[in-house]
Amino acid sequence: MGYIKNFFNECKAWRIVRRVYRKNKSDFAKVGLKASWFGKLYRVINRDTDIVLGDEMDEALLHKELAEIWAMLVKHNVADILAYELKPLEAVTQIDETHEEFEHGYLVILTPAWNLDRQYVTVKSVILMTLLFGGLIGGAVFAVIKYLIPYLQTIL
Repeated sequence: MGYIKNFFNECKAWRIVRRVYRKNKSDFAKVGLKASWFGKLYRVINRDTDIVLGDEMDEALLHKELAEIWAMLVKHNVADILAYELKPLEAVTQIDETHEEFEHGYLVILTPAWNLDRQYVTVKSVILMTLLFGGLIGGAVFAVIKYLIPYLQTIL
């Protein structure tokens, strides 16, 4: 029963973050945060290729940019229900024979989470809960149709 309660608490966190994001879209855009289709907030922080990821100058710039993001999240009172993930991006993609595209920066992902120990709302868990509650409702409707309606017909 604890899993179901935590699942619905985390769904509540997703709704809170989506509502705050919709109301204050301009504030989120000022710091570069965007919402994915599923509800996660993300931002790509690009760096010049002269800056080495992880050195002192990069750490200072990253700290400044993350401080702006967290200040805005604290302002809107959603910082405590967001799990934070930072992924470094460093890759070269060949567009054609003469052009290359460099990825040099970070991807910041903020996922709504009621309890930061475990992620309860995933695609798999949403499908599982939908099937579970659909089965329960379907079983209740079947029981009413199968047993209650013939009983009522005999009484009337």
